Amino acid sequence: MGTFVENILGSAAGSVVTVEPDYIIINDGVSHAVVDEIGSVANPDKVYVIYDHDVPTGRPEAAAILRKNLSFAQKYGCHYVQAKGIGYLYLMREVVKRGRIAVGGGSHAAIFGANGTLGINVSVPELARLTETGRFSTVVPETVCLNLNGRLPEGVSAMDAAFAFLQDNREALQKKALEVFAPSFTQHEKEVFLSIAGSAGAFTASIRSREAENAISSNLSAVEPMVMLPCDERTEQKNAAYAKKSAVAGTALQAGQIGGYTGGAIEDLRIAAALLKGKKLALGFRLSICPATAEDYIQACEEGLITQFINYGAQINAAGDHSEVIQGAGAMGANETLLTTGLYTYTGAMGVASSKVYSSSVQSVALASVSKEI
Repeated sequence: MGTFVENILGSAAGSVVTVEPDYIIINDGVSHAVVDEIGSVANPDKVYVIYDHDVPTGRPEAAAILRKNLSFAQKYGCHYVQAKGIGYLYLMREVVKRGRIAVGGGSHAAIFGANGTLGINVSVPELARLTETGRFSTVVPETVCLNLNGRLPEGVSAMDAAFAFLQDNREALQKKALEVFAPSFTQHEKEVFLSIAGSAGAFTASIRSREAENAISSNLSAVEPMVMLPCDERTEQKNAAYAKKSAVAGTALQAGQIGGYTGGAIEDLRIAAALLKGKKLALGFRLSICPATAEDYIQACEEGLITQFINYGAQINAAGDHSEVIQGAGAMGANETLLTTGLYTYTGAMGVASSKVYSSSVQSVALASVSKEI
């Protein structure tokens, strides 16, 4: 029996294979650029065009991307998904099936591995050719296995565990498939861990049901709160440095954001609400709550969480990604610093170039909204 990626791609590591993916994902993030390169669509029913990043549009350029993507989907008869929140999460919960192949042009496709689907990130030109031909060629990657034993300490998250793992093992993960044994993780924690691994350079990631031999091993009980530090260019995001939160403790903050793949699910919103109960938002601190999907938003309303956040003083954003806001709700001003659960910390990711972005867990952002510092 082969590895997860070998079984789905049907060949051994090192082999060149050509496959016909089951789901092709285009959104209004980076991958919208494929629309400018595509002259035909081989299988419209496999293509999902998603509006989930700049929601609602905060700048004229974003509105133009929205119109372009919509026209493309209508022209070729592709699926068009709007008002569902983060597309990958919506597809994973409602559309994508186990054992299939999903390909996107962003950096989070590995999240599908939490449901037993092979998720692959590709470049814009590769995604364009795939959409036109229905086929995709790749080299089957080698697999790295990771055993996560024990349980996370109180107040420590799967996001912290992922940052801690990558701090020591990122280079070994590049262009490899990662299989993770994590029996104490919830389904959502698995999603968070795999998504972060994919965004840091793994070819893909998945969950295994049994402990692996010849694997990297880590004890979750030893994990401490972590942060991802600011970096310069978007192209360098996967190389952004990680540090223990204690190393940057005391860093002054003007704003915090809880949302995205790694902070906006209903499980995350419940954690945030519990931590904020009975506390007071620091004067002048801007806290944004961004439910990941429409389903999460509705559930949070039904549980009274949104009311609690509003009473606390937070601003509530539409369901969606919100991890890159150049202009619009949540954008940072000159020399301001943001702590976010999002995974983008490059210069200008959340506003003007002189602003800084740190990434950390829901727990860290919630606590920072009281103290105005990391």
